[in-house]
Amino acid sequence: MNQEKIGKFIATCRKEKKITQKELAERLEVSDRTIGNWENGRNMPDYSILKELCNILDIDVNEFLSGEKIEENDIQTHSIENLDLILKEYYKMKKQKNMFKSIAIIIGIIAISLIVVFNCIFIFMGGLNKDEVITDTNKYQEVIGVNANNKYKDKWGMSEEIFPKSINELNVKDFKMVYLDAWDKQYLSYLVVDYTENEYEKEVERLNKYGIEDYTGYYGVTGFTNYKLLAMESDSYQGFVYAITDGNNRIIYVEMIFCNYFMDIKYNEHIPHEYLPDGFDATINNSYRKNL
Repeated sequence: MNQEKIGKFIATCRKEKKITQKELAERLEVSDRTIGNWENGRNMPDYSILKELCNILDIDVNEFLSGEKIEENDIQTHSIENLDLILKEYYKMKKQKNMFKSIAIIIGIIAISLIVVFNCIFIFMGGLNKDEVITDTNKYQEVIGVNANNKYKDKWGMSEEIFPKSINELNVKDFKMVYLDAWDKQYLSYLVVDYTENEYEKEVERLNKYGIEDYTGYYGVTGFTNYKLLAMESDSYQGFVYAITDGNNRIIYVEMIFCNYFMDIKYNEHIPHEYLPDGFDATINNSYRKNL
C-alpha cells in the first residue's frame, strides 16, 4: 500500500469536508499529531477506527486503500486489488517472524476483508447503501402516507398524518424524499406548499388539532427560530415528523425517521438547514447518543 498516497488522499478529503485536523482528531478520539502522521504518510489509521474515518470523509474502504476516488463500475476490481495488497503486507510481516505483529495483521486482514466483501455484496444487490432521491411530485403518494408502496410504507411506526394525503391540487414549491437502507431503513422528506389564504387557515386548523408532542432535548433540539411549529410527532429513538410555517401562507412538512440514535443519510446535504430544528444533531457522534 502506498502510505504517502493514502495520506494525501486523507488530507484532500478532510479539506473538502472543511474539517480541521483538530476537529477530525476530536471526532476520532485521537491526537492532532496522529492525524498529521497519517496525512504525511508516516503512519496508517488503526483498523478499529477505519470505518468511522471513512464515514466522516464520505469515502469507502476501497477508496481509502487506493488513495483515490473510485467510479462505481471499478469498485469490484479495486476490491480484489486491495485485498491482494493486504495479503502481501501480511506475508511481508510474517517473514519478519514477529508473532505479535503477524497476529495484528491477521486481525486487520479479517476486518478489512469483511468490509470489502460487504461493499461488493451491496453493489451486487443494487447498492443498498446508496441514497435514493425522489423529487417527482407524481410519486408523492407512492412514498408518503398509508398508501405508500412497499419499502416506503412502514416508517418504523412513525405516522405521516401531518403530511397532506394528496398534493394533486396544491401549489407545491419543492419536494424531496431521500431513502437509505444502510442496515436499517431511514427516511428524510420535505414538502413545501404555498396555500391561498383560505386554504392556509384550514390547513393550520387541521395541524393545530394534530398537536405538538414533546420534542425538546431529543438530539439536541431546542426549538425553531425561523419558523413557527404547527404540529409535531416525535420519538426519542425514531426521530421527527413535523410541520412549520413562515406565517405567510407557506407550510413546510418535514420527516426525519431513523434508528440507532443517528442518521446515515447526510441530511445537511439534502435539506435546507433552515427547515431543521435548532440544535438538531443526528450525526454518528452526536452528544445525545453518547449521553444515553
